[in-house]
Amino acid sequence: MRSPLVASLLLLLLCAPAWAVVPAGFVETDYTSNTLTPATGMAWAPDGSGRLFVLLKNGVVRTVAMKDGLPETEAGTRVLVTRVFASEPSVHTNSECGLIGIAFDPNYVVNRYVYFFVTVSASEQRIVRYTDANGTGTARTEVITRLPTRGENHDGGGLGFGPDGKLYWAIGDLGNNTGVDADLTSLAAKVGRANLDGTPANDNPFNDGVGPNNEYIWAQGFRNPFTLTFQPTTGLLWINTVGTGYEQIFVVNKRDHAGYDDFENNQPATNNYIAPVIKYRTNGTDTRNLIATGGAVRSGGITTVTTTGRHGFRKGERVTFKDVGDPSFNGSFYVLSAPRDPQATTFTVAQPGLPDATAGAGTVVTQALGGSITGGTFYDATLFPPEYRGNYFFGDYNSGSVTRATLAADNSVATVDTWGTGFPSHVDMAVGPDGALYTIGVTSGVLRRITPATTGQKLVVSSLNLRLVEGGRAAFTVRLAQAPTAPVTVQVTRALGGSEDLSVAAGASLAFSTTNWATPQVVTLAAVEDADAITDTATFTVTAEGLAGESVVASTIDDNATRLVLSSTRVSVPENATATFTVSLSKQPTSNVTITVARTQGDADITVQDGATLAFTASNWNTPKTVTLRAASDADNLDGTATITVAAPGLDARALEAAEVDDEPLPPVITSTPVTTAVVGSVYRYDVEAQARPVPTYSLGGTVPAGMIIDADTGVLTWTPPSTDTVTVLVRASNGVRPDAEQTLTLTPAVDAPPLAILTRPLEGELVSGSTAEFFGDCVDDVGCTRAEFYVDDVLQYTDTRSDNHFHFGGEHNRWDTTQLAPGRHVLRFVVVDAAGMQGSAQVTVCAGPTGCDATQADAGTDAGTDAGTGGPIGENNDTGCGCGAAPVAPLAWLALLALASRVRRARKE
Repeated sequence: MRSPLVASLLLLLLCAPAWAVVPAGFVETDYTSNTLTPATGMAWAPDGSGRLFVLLKNGVVRTVAMKDGLPETEAGTRVLVTRVFASEPSVHTNSECGLIGIAFDPNYVVNRYVYFFVTVSASEQRIVRYTDANGTGTARTEVITRLPTRGENHDGGGLGFGPDGKLYWAIGDLGNNTGVDADLTSLAAKVGRANLDGTPANDNPFNDGVGPNNEYIWAQGFRNPFTLTFQPTTGLLWINTVGTGYEQIFVVNKRDHAGYDDFENNQPATNNYIAPVIKYRTNGTDTRNLIATGGAVRSGGITTVTTTGRHGFRKGERVTFKDVGDPSFNGSFYVLSAPRDPQATTFTVAQPGLPDATAGAGTVVTQALGGSITGGTFYDATLFPPEYRGNYFFGDYNSGSVTRATLAADNSVATVDTWGTGFPSHVDMAVGPDGALYTIGVTSGVLRRITPATTGQKLVVSSLNLRLVEGGRAAFTVRLAQAPTAPVTVQVTRALGGSEDLSVAAGASLAFSTTNWATPQVVTLAAVEDADAITDTATFTVTAEGLAGESVVASTIDDNATRLVLSSTRVSVPENATATFTVSLSKQPTSNVTITVARTQGDADITVQDGATLAFTASNWNTPKTVTLRAASDADNLDGTATITVAAPGLDARALEAAEVDDEPLPPVITSTPVTTAVVGSVYRYDVEAQARPVPTYSLGGTVPAGMIIDADTGVLTWTPPSTDTVTVLVRASNGVRPDAEQTLTLTPAVDAPPLAILTRPLEGELVSGSTAEFFGDCVDDVGCTRAEFYVDDVLQYTDTRSDNHFHFGGEHNRWDTTQLAPGRHVLRFVVVDAAGMQGSAQVTVCAGPTGCDATQADAGTDAGTDAGTGGPIGENNDTGCGCGAAPVAPLAWLALLALASRVRRARKE
């Protein structure tokens, strides 16, 4: 973590304002829900149905539908109506793990497939697929398994489909530099790419068949690529990467190397290294000094700047000049050009309308944008003004800001600037079918909708750039910007010159009235399947009498490559017996194909008995052929494994794991690690696990502490320690094969410690007002908390009883009514109570009323503090505008709260 101070980290989590601030000419509307936390991502269904999919860290996927052109809410409120789409059966939620990525199949309109990226254990992540059956996820399929994780942080989670129809995902360095530099054996710190069936794509750049490389790797060198998106107009892959010194956005192509962990914003221009197209200093700014003589030379409105050392600036970055010898150079400007050389000391800015001049000295400072970059999206609709089309928006978790990047005609970044502020715990954003920009935070439970304040009447088209699988369909939506005075008919037609393989399948004529004008209507395009490998393109015009027309560009996804199709990726082969799998081709080949099947690694007892050579022709390519494996008898009682490689010239190789199932008796071996911490009066639990053949039973040996039991079948040991006396326990696993397995563990139960109260909002000195203020926090305890009490000026105002250790005044966010508070200072106390009745508290002083607290009350202030047994003060560095210190915040810190709480508990015991 970037900050060693737990308390400072937690205070900084919600340093952003409680409401969002967007530019003049735009309005933001909040929709709330207590079912949308903690959120990790979101995406709109691309079928025009108006359903927003929201990912929750714990594995639940919820949807929010549109009704009458707006998110559906409970009657008379802005409380969202949400529905459960699916719940992942096994999710590991420690630190930044959990359900963290979503992507819709490129042919979702037809096949209804939705893909998710999820951490399933402390050692594995998976990409899974559901079929959307009338709003409910069914037919769960594991597409790619055994993706790396340590069950901590830097899991990545970015997921999407490229213009080639392939599945892409990104994984970070797992928090310990796994997979960095030139390591091509691990998918950590990489972008992966696969076919839709989960097999590696034939043309992945490091696909070496049976060699050491991981065949999925597409690009490398990424620290924590939490989100990714494909640019609608170009199909280029943009990846937002959380950093240590710099937050970076990369445009990534095949074989690219982002440089981690050797480089951050100083990648060399060699060996496929790429530089970020957008970067900003993590939790700060960069200041560079101009050389004393000739540091700024303006000619023809273009100023060339020379710094005393490398500057690291990027084209489009906003920089501010201060104290230059000639004041006419001072002010804020966008970098017009900057050399690719990481050691460059020169760059240019545009200063039109100013006379030619030369000056030196002074400084140039970059813009502070935050410290943990999160989700981004391209604006691909027509509701916003025309200059917003194609803009890239991205958020930052630490600062709660939204940044807008505009692009030049050559697709380079033209400007980067803060666009909105006050988006607490921002995690993701997306453009809706209504043309609005939507954002969501991890912890806020607030969906924010941003629209222009006024638009005038026009056609609102969403998804201006579509890609269709050949033989498939895709959709875009159309609505009106405001109520018409008379019915409006919209026509959709293919423009002249476009490919006839693309057509309007539904929605060629749309009718809008004074009542349905705001509801997006769906236009469905279709693409026929052809024999060539050429991308077909067509432009579809959207027109209505008296209104300016709009255009939608559609292109086909044409993948005619043949690949191997295996019926399974893992086969169990009983000892002295056989097992089978089948092989076929995905497409008709242009010539005969001969496939070889062989054991390439592992146990020599496993062999290919039949099907070592398979022949396919243009007529039998899709008829599966059987391969038979045999496991020979051996003298040992161990289960062997082998890699079976299926390969063909010109095609990708496929690897299958064959596992021998030994039939010899196997004595038990205990494989679980004992839990050695316990609390007096609380239930201790240890799940003992053992490998054995046949299945073992479990028992306790030696002197068994009073009340301790173990389930003979499951091996679950339970006990409630009555005192702090140390006990030694013997656990035994037996199955009749000698020797039995035994494990000894020593337990020294600790006395239940008081809970730790962490008051997240309000902050010390915060101005509170209105009927929907925030007053909430968390409890950290070695057993668990049962309730929290909320005091205002030593008077109990509310008690929140729940089991998840996260407590709110009023039971949920924004339920504290401060309108009855007298103007001036008030002391708030947050008291948490654990299962044993012990308490911990945190206290702040806030200011009520429209003007806050005046100077005469300054001596009445109380520093933010924590009282939990021997707990000390927290949040002492409160010198910023929001009352938060300047200590850096770890990326996606709220997602790591549970892990952080565990560390707090351990530290207090030690």
